[in-house]
Formats: sequence, C-alpha cells, structure tokens
Amino acid sequence: MFTEKVVLKPHDVSVFTTLSVNGRLFACPRDQFDSLAPLPEQEGPSAGTVGTFELMSSKDLAHQMTIYDWELFNCVHELELIYHTFGRHNFKKTTANLDLFLRRFNEIQFWVVTEICLCSQLSKRVQLLKKYIKIAAHCKEYKNLNSFFAIIMGLSNVAVSRLSLTWEKLPSKFKKIYAEFESLMDPSRNHRAYRLTVAKLDPPIIPFMPLLIKDMTFTHEGNKTFTDNLVNFEKMRMIANTVRTVKFCRSQSFNPDAALTNKNHQDVRSYVRQLNVIDNQRTLSQMSHRLEPRRA
Repeated sequence: MFTEKVVLKPHDVSVFTTLSVNGRLFACPRDQFDSLAPLPEQEGPSAGTVGTFELMSSKDLAHQMTIYDWELFNCVHELELIYHTFGRHNFKKTTANLDLFLRRFNEIQFWVVTEICLCSQLSKRVQLLKKYIKIAAHCKEYKNLNSFFAIIMGLSNVAVSRLSLTWEKLPSKFKKIYAEFESLMDPSRNHRAYRLTVAKLDPPIIPFMPLLIKDMTFTHEGNKTFTDNLVNFEKMRMIANTVRTVKFCRSQSFNPDAALTNKNHQDVRSYVRQLNVIDNQRTLSQMSHRLEPRRA
C-alpha cells in the first residue's frame, strides 16, 4: 500500500491531493508519522459478491448505476473542469464533485476486475464475463458512457484479459459484442470511434469523463495562455468547447425508467452504491496468476 506523507506548513489550509478508491486521509503530529498504517478495509474484500449480484438482473444493475452516476455527474460544476485543468491551487477552489465522479470511474473498473479475480470457479467466471458484457450493453443503451467504458476497461485489464481459459469458454455471441465494444474504445485518430458515436446521441448523456479531462489537459498544455501579453483566444475557445460538451450532455434532465423504478430495487440500489473493490493492480495480477497460471 503506497503511502504519501506531506508536512503541512503553518499557513496551509488544505491538502491538494486526490485519493485512490481505497485511499484514506490521516492527520497526525509529525512525530507520529511512522506509526501510521493502512486500515484493514483498505486492502479490499477477500471474497466476491457473485452470489448476491448474479441474482440481480443486468438491466436493473445498469439502471441503478445510471441513476447514481447521473447524480454524481449532475453535481459537477463546469468551473471544476477549469480548476482541474489550470491547477486547483491557482484558484484556491475545490474540485470535490469532479474528483468523486472520476473516482467512480475507477471504482467500477476495479469492481469488474475484483469480482472476476475473486471467482475461483471457471464456469462462474464465464458467467461473470457474460454478466458484465450485458451490464455494459444496458449502460450504453441508457447513454451512460462513463460506466460503459469503465466496465469495458475493467474487462480489458491485464488481470482479466490474460485469463485465456475463461475467455475461450465465452459463447461466440458475447465475444462478438465485446469486440464491438472494444472497437468503440479504440484510441486511434483521437478516439474517433467514440466521438462519432456520441455525436449521434441526444441528451441526457453521461459522457466518458476521463477523455474530456484529457482533451482539456491536452489543449492547456499544448497551447500558451498568453502570447505577447495577449490572451490566446483560440485556446480559450477550445477549452470552452469541451465545457460546452458537458453542458450539452446535461441540457435535458435524466428521467429514470418508470417501469424499473417502480419495482422495489433497494437491494440493487444499495449494492451499486457500495462497491467493495481491490484497487491494487499488483494484488489483482497475483490473484489472476493463481486462478490460471501462465501456460508453459
């Protein structure tokens, strides 16, 4: 578990850091630095929840995930993207809502990897792959591209993608759907496949937030803010375009599917809001190698 230690200066009023999914923030006097140790829950679960969530329908799971993701996305103020790009410390402002939304992306990604790596039974692992591909399909249907990408990136994580025995047993129909989803994630030509897909959608949309952040950062770092003491308006226009995308995605409010909302989904709702994950890639890779040792 990586531990970052920062000494607060007398005039500091806050800590500028983003916590990982299982990260925790501790404050202590300097002489107690060395006694700090991670909490047991930071290690993540030791058993999967496949028994619980295989009983939940993929559509219900995707629907409840979308409701929660929309709540998080709706709280992100457009200015937070500016603060995040130009440096929070320059504005003395917080980007707490954006951080929470970006953290959710990582949480879903690690949830996929964690559940598969904690599943020791081959047939159950194949069922899990099918389940995640179905959930991703429903997320795409609900225009929840953030969770859609998080699930597909979880499935393409090396700890999962290397499980060749598991993937071999996946029905060809699901292999085909997964290949289509993967092609949407193709980063070539500046994520052209994804951008063309989004361009055809009407709001409400939950966009793939890490890509929007990447666009902002790329624009900021690749262009000077001032040239000859004059504001570089071309750069500002490009930044404004990305911010406008976020605004467009939210220009219609998200109305949950009444047929699904009326059913009593307290268990599904609670489950998707309290995902328990292992966020240590090395640990997940070790677990993966124990499930299917490298073939000679």
